Amino acid sequence: MHQLDSLYAVHGLMFGTAEGSAPSLQPQFSGIGKRWRTSHVYSLRTDTATLGPLPVRPEFWFRGGRFIGVTYQLPKESKTRAIRQQLVRRYGPPRTGNVMNSLYWLGERTYILYEDAVPNVTLHIASLDMLNEQVLETTVRQEARSFLGWQPDSLGLSRQFPLPSEKRKK
Repeated sequence: MHQLDSLYAVHGLMFGTAEGSAPSLQPQFSGIGKRWRTSHVYSLRTDTATLGPLPVRPEFWFRGGRFIGVTYQLPKESKTRAIRQQLVRRYGPPRTGNVMNSLYWLGERTYILYEDAVPNVTLHIASLDMLNEQVLETTVRQEARSFLGWQPDSLGLSRQFPLPSEKRKK
């Protein structure tokens, strides 16, 4: 991983790359419902990727036909702590999120979210567009909205969360 925001790519794939233009990726699943009309997940055709000391199977997310981020599911073990320590050395102290055991680093165009949940550790390295895929209203979403002007897109779907100005007056 390079300095946050400096390369704007993961595994050599630039954020914003058109879906279908990376021959090393194969569809992983499509799901059902409105969300899966705009979001698709792919995996690598080979199993040679590593993250620090761990072999990984990254999930490449595309939204609206563009690459938005990668998710890793890591088994809980001492090597995941080494990855967290490497992130701290490279990007500085993380911020804590409103979801228990989550840490994040927020750049101007990208973010890293480290979630130490049972039974696995989930690591997201993504463009801000990936924030649209979060199921919960997280601190990283709130900060991106407040400090960077990020706004959720709808891509034909109803908004998951209302903006503060859209909340009903009682």
